[in-house]
Amino acid sequence: MSPRATAFRFGVLLPAVLLIVASTTLLGPRWIDWRDILSTTDPSYVFWHLRVPRTLLAATAGAGLAVGGVIFQALFRNPLAEPYTLGVAGGASLAAALGFLCGWRGAGWTGVPWSVMLAFGGALGALGLVYLVSRLRPGRDMARLLLAGVCVAYMCSAGILLVTFLADRAITNEIVVWMMGSLGVLRPRAGLEVAFVLVPVLAYGLYSHRALDLLTFGDDLAAARGVNVGRTVWSCFVLTGLLTGVIVANCGPIGFVGLMVPHIGRAMCGARAAPLLIGAALVGAAFLAVCDGLARSLPVVELPVGVVTNILGAAFFFYLLATREMSLGTGRAA
Repeated sequence: MSPRATAFRFGVLLPAVLLIVASTTLLGPRWIDWRDILSTTDPSYVFWHLRVPRTLLAATAGAGLAVGGVIFQALFRNPLAEPYTLGVAGGASLAAALGFLCGWRGAGWTGVPWSVMLAFGGALGALGLVYLVSRLRPGRDMARLLLAGVCVAYMCSAGILLVTFLADRAITNEIVVWMMGSLGVLRPRAGLEVAFVLVPVLAYGLYSHRALDLLTFGDDLAAARGVNVGRTVWSCFVLTGLLTGVIVANCGPIGFVGLMVPHIGRAMCGARAAPLLIGAALVGAAFLAVCDGLARSLPVVELPVGVVTNILGAAFFFYLLATREMSLGTGRAA
């Protein structure tokens, strides 16, 4: 795709995404008319104190998961890779489940809820365990790193089942609801926390765009072209893991965003890493904001946004399987 065509597409995509994200703030069980936004009525309070922070969290979380998906699919050379591949979501979920079981509710001394701090700590713990397992043997093998993430995810899943078995029905319900993924955290600075980590991760991805492009063709070719493969891979691994941990800690595990959006971004912006990272971030922000707006617009009950993304993700997965030749190993889609 030529630079002029890319610039034109971004010129159309950026205002469209801003308009879509802004419009989702009006969605909910009660429609808010734009004329009530600047008034002193109850709808104005709901808009500025509930809808706007929630939409900001949706946009930043969707952008972060999409950026993580682009980076991981390049590193693993696998179109099915996503930010949760390395067990980060499992570690965060296990730590949050233990917090529910032990009755650690409310906010800690930092003002951040215990569930958020525990989930972030669990995500970091899973990330560190994956790193240690993958380094048991010398050298760097992406397949071994991927399998280490799968092992950690299964271990965390077993731990969650044990916690659920030991907990009473009320706590089990809290655990299940948290694991569905939700953006209704009612904490205004949650979106800013995600953005604080998203910006440097996106900046590093753009800085390393040439290396990511070359890594999709194999480590040997990338090294022959002057890429420090080990440093690039582990830097992306740590930064993306931290970003995913922050997102899961604030929202719970919201599935399939990091899988779907990079494919949509490639169709719109091409396969090169630099425009794809920006395009996927924009599409991810709009996608999760729309999903959350639809989830909270039901007249009877508010659905967790993870339910909506899982439904759409399963349909998209079927589409990929039906239209493309996929490989379960580290390779590229045909």
